[in-house]
Amino acid sequence: MLIIFNIILFLLVSLSQGQVRECRLLVADTPEKHERGLMHIRSLVGYDGMVFLYKDRAIRHFWNKNTYLELYVYWIDRDKLVGKSYLPPEEKAGPVIVSSPKPVDTVVELLKGRTCTYKNILLSP
Repeated sequence: MLIIFNIILFLLVSLSQGQVRECRLLVADTPEKHERGLMHIRSLVGYDGMVFLYKDRAIRHFWNKNTYLELYVYWIDRDKLVGKSYLPPEEKAGPVIVSSPKPVDTVVELLKGRTCTYKNILLSP
């Protein structure tokens, strides 16, 4: 309980001091990049994850095939966070599929343990 309180306190202090930085994200903005995502990548140097930009709003499904990174998936609709899912590495959990809770136009995959903002949305574990 004390650990959770300390984490929340850290985030509140960081936010009040403006210390939570903007996410550094690779961009997937084509069907080919959407399909490839972060597959086959074992480490992501210089980036916090990847943002998937879509021209339409739809229920999105992500899976961990050939994914070695431990990720949180943030579902965003019109610049508003509508949900979050956990996507483990395939070698750790086998095949896993996660889906957005409602139609979205943006999805952010963030490395586990990272905290940053995307379009003024706080993304944290």
